Amino acid sequence: MRNTTKRVGKFTIIGIVLSIFNFLVYTFLARIIFSGNELLWLDSMISYALATILAYLLHSKITWKERFPGRSGIIKFFIWNFLTALLISPFFTWLFGLLTPLYQGTHQLSTNLNLPFDYNFIESTFIFYLVTLVTMILNYLFYDKLVFGTPKNVEKTYSKHTHAKVSVIVPIYNTEKYLPKCLDSILNQTHENLEIILVDDGSTDDSGHLADIYAKKDKRIKVIHQKNQGQSTARNTGLEKATGDYISFVDSDDQIKPTFIESLLSTYADKTSLSVCGVHYKRLKQHTDSNVYINPLRNPKNQESKKAYILYLLAVDGRMYSSVNKLFRASIAKKCQFDKTLNFAEDTKYVLDYLKKAGGEIAFVLEPLYIYNFGTETSTIKTTALNWQNWQTSYKNLKSWLGPHPTPREKFWLHTVHLRWRISYLRSKRRAKI
Repeated sequence: MRNTTKRVGKFTIIGIVLSIFNFLVYTFLARIIFSGNELLWLDSMISYALATILAYLLHSKITWKERFPGRSGIIKFFIWNFLTALLISPFFTWLFGLLTPLYQGTHQLSTNLNLPFDYNFIESTFIFYLVTLVTMILNYLFYDKLVFGTPKNVEKTYSKHTHAKVSVIVPIYNTEKYLPKCLDSILNQTHENLEIILVDDGSTDDSGHLADIYAKKDKRIKVIHQKNQGQSTARNTGLEKATGDYISFVDSDDQIKPTFIESLLSTYADKTSLSVCGVHYKRLKQHTDSNVYINPLRNPKNQESKKAYILYLLAVDGRMYSSVNKLFRASIAKKCQFDKTLNFAEDTKYVLDYLKKAGGEIAFVLEPLYIYNFGTETSTIKTTALNWQNWQTSYKNLKSWLGPHPTPREKFWLHTVHLRWRISYLRSKRRAKI
């Protein structure tokens, strides 16, 4: 209730500020510069433009909430609002022309008080608010579904998953500097039915001891100590011990936002096999950050194979490559293993193996809920990424996953992925020199 009150207060302030601005624009144009009504249409157009901006602010707060639409989404939104205002504003202008006698009294009062506006300004202001209101309603009814494909009954459809048990697997190796923040972010999840499996992969610093301390504080935490065998083996150990209905992986030098589990879980329907969210990418050494993988992606086309669609996703951006920004079905995830013979792109191979076994759809959460810290001792560019042979090995694995008889569409996306990996390899070499 408190948050709702704050939002209403903010919206009211926005409305007052824009109304004052609209009043000043009208006064400046119509009274000071032109001293007449020759260009009152310009004031109306400015009012409609302000209505679009106000609709964007209100709509983004009310219906997008913590969603982060990409640049293309915002551009589409403004185009949608402009066209909406353009189409509906003439109707309201005509309507208020018919209602002019109703606010003649207000005009007379402003004249008696020597106020610098008349019924034309009153008419413009009313139109401004009415256009905003109708635009907001149309946005709620149509825009989200058109751009994001978001059904209105999401909460009802997926409510049965809200109490599911989720196993969060955290492989740990010498990350004592970052581990407390990582574990605090997991413990502070809004979804509380968690099993947190910490696999200490032979750490030589204080990481293992920190894990034991946290386990004493919260009974949801289980700690496994093993000899150093690599991150893939540590994750496989976590998979073996996991008892949850769903599984998520978090690296011990990263964090997750409070709604990470809840948001990913809420997208699961009966036909959903994987849920993927955006990433808040923090470059620690450069002291910069950005939100990535938050743009909406198209759904599979008619007659498009699942493999072709997955290859398309691999070609478009990097949200499918990692295992950490996802929520897996445990029944399928436990049947897959991270390849411990690989020290490069083992995440991608696991995700592909999982999707090969999993029938169903991929759901996307357009919010940067996973916080990836680039620049830690374990996240800096590895020498493995600077070896083109490793990329070629990943490409061979991808071709093997695709099978011996790919369709023309699958071949096209396969070659596109290969080109993307070539560019990524060159970028890795360039970043390594910085």
